[in-house]
Amino acid sequence: MAARRAFRRLFSWLTVLTALPVILAVLFGGNITYRYNLVLTETRQMVGHSLEASAGIDDLMLDLEDLETGQRGYLITGEEDYLQPFQSARRRFESDLASLQKLIGDNESQIASTDRIAALMRAKLDELEATIRVRREQGFAAAQAIVASNLGKDTMDRLREEVGAMRTRESSLMTARTARMRDTENLVVLVVAIGIALSLLGRVVAVFVPGWWRRWSRLRRHRSSTPA
Repeated sequence: MAARRAFRRLFSWLTVLTALPVILAVLFGGNITYRYNLVLTETRQMVGHSLEASAGIDDLMLDLEDLETGQRGYLITGEEDYLQPFQSARRRFESDLASLQKLIGDNESQIASTDRIAALMRAKLDELEATIRVRREQGFAAAQAIVASNLGKDTMDRLREEVGAMRTRESSLMTARTARMRDTENLVVLVVAIGIALSLLGRVVAVFVPGWWRRWSRLRRHRSSTPA
């Protein structure tokens, strides 16, 4: 009777020992999976945010290209129809700038760059409008003299520098956010491996411990029944 009670107690503890690794694996794995889903959602949002900011920068540069295209066509021909790209881009510029400023409103470095880009683009716009006005009132030679002063080139060089720095920062942010997601994915793989190992440990305990206990019980009974 005592042996049977001991055997039942063993199986009670054995059940706990068998189930405990699996329970721990499930709880730990569930926690990591939950955290991974949070990080994945956040990272996707941030990567999407970086892509939108990069697209906003591209929109501003396209506006600038259209401004220059319209100005150049008018200076060469003197025909008002060639100013259509210039006029369309001038209308889009402030709207595109406001959209970009809204997108990068949570990043002080990007805000500062956007402010500098806005100032440079407004200076460029003033210079383009001045050459158009001079071409209209004084002719091609006077407008060409303003273009030859390289004032516009200096502004464009500074613009490209600011835009390049802004794009580099956005690229670095995207790289860091993607790396964070990969680190979390690696952690999930590790947790899955640990969960499998714990499950196997539970099975090993369930298979081998009862046999060991039975052999140990028989040996004990044999020793107790054997005369000294």
